[in-house]
Amino acid sequence: MSSTFPGPGNLDVFTQDQPVLVKRAGTADIIGFGHDGTYILRNSVRPDVRLVSQSFTYTEGWRKEQHLRVVGDTTGDGLADIIGFGNPGTYTSRNNGDNSFGPIVLKLSAFGTDQGWDNTKHVRYAIDLRKKGYVDLVGFGARGVYVAKNNGDGTFAPATLVLSNFGYDNDVGTWRTESHLRFFADTTGNGLPDIVAFGGSQVFSATNKGDGTFNPIQALNVNSFTTTQNWVVNRHPRTLADLTGDKRADMIGFGTKGVWVAYNNGNGTFRPAQLVLNEFGTDGGWDSNLHPRFVVDLTGDGRADIIGFGNTGVWVAKNNGNGTFQPSQLVMNAFGVSQTWQVGKHPRFVVDLTGDGCADIIGFGWDAVYVAYNKGDGTFGEQQKLTSGNFSYNDGQWDIEKTVRWVANLF
Repeated sequence: MSSTFPGPGNLDVFTQDQPVLVKRAGTADIIGFGHDGTYILRNSVRPDVRLVSQSFTYTEGWRKEQHLRVVGDTTGDGLADIIGFGNPGTYTSRNNGDNSFGPIVLKLSAFGTDQGWDNTKHVRYAIDLRKKGYVDLVGFGARGVYVAKNNGDGTFAPATLVLSNFGYDNDVGTWRTESHLRFFADTTGNGLPDIVAFGGSQVFSATNKGDGTFNPIQALNVNSFTTTQNWVVNRHPRTLADLTGDKRADMIGFGTKGVWVAYNNGNGTFRPAQLVLNEFGTDGGWDSNLHPRFVVDLTGDGRADIIGFGNTGVWVAKNNGNGTFQPSQLVMNAFGVSQTWQVGKHPRFVVDLTGDGCADIIGFGWDAVYVAYNKGDGTFGEQQKLTSGNFSYNDGQWDIEKTVRWVANLF
């Protein structure tokens, strides 16, 4: 999987690694699906960890390799509900708005393991496809892309095949989660999430029609980012972000020699990829198994910057305002390999925690959740504890192979 996450840029980006949206400006919360309970920490109130459900947990049969658990607004009330793709189908638990959630309810007999869905083969999302203010359900299944439209009240219409491509085993090519990345982002500037897919030899898109369906796929004029160009999922992170401030997604990838970008032409087509920074690549010692890299807005100008967690700490390359980047600088001796942070044990996110539109750092460490608040210029204050014990590796509740922790805007 990619090591990048959508951050608080000025457009929504959903990736296979981070299918949970974080608003550009907002006080992000923590939600964790643990061994025997679902817990939240509502950041904007106080660091008070609460058990909100005993559902969606490992002891109740939920498995990371089979069952995706995310959050999204299913009713249009501005609150993020829990959405889980279980065995019989799709479950939801309604956010009550008072730091509690309602009972788990099976909403749709689709997208579950009983229907053949598996996280090792298939990608699922909860996304507002139609600018309605509530999420629809989308899945890249065996035959292609399936959509279950939200009826507007938290119930869903039957899942329908809307695009016979990008599937695990369809007539026009096979797509594998371990080799091919499939994302959602607005490529045309109309506010609708489009599909962008990094295939074996080409990069493709399918633009959103606005009714829950998509236009036919088109091959993009991008000369990089594919497996035939030696891009490997577990070595070369790729993502989408607005790099120029035009509210249209550009492509960015961390390759062998450094950072490559394919700029959006403004209409959903892209220029050929070019090397824009000789840093953050494998030749420079960056390893996805050790060093997470993120593309997020660190300065509040609506243009994504680069932040990486290296050996010595946190490195930042600021956007020049035109999609090119300044040389990277070490901004913190924290959250890095030298400080004993490990990819397999300590998730790190770069999201807005204070509501100023500038992304902060939050990390789940050995014994605590740590934060470093952005000063507004892409540098950070000192690392400090947000909460001790809870959500940390040594808590005993958060085996990374069995549990899930997200940072998201719940309220």
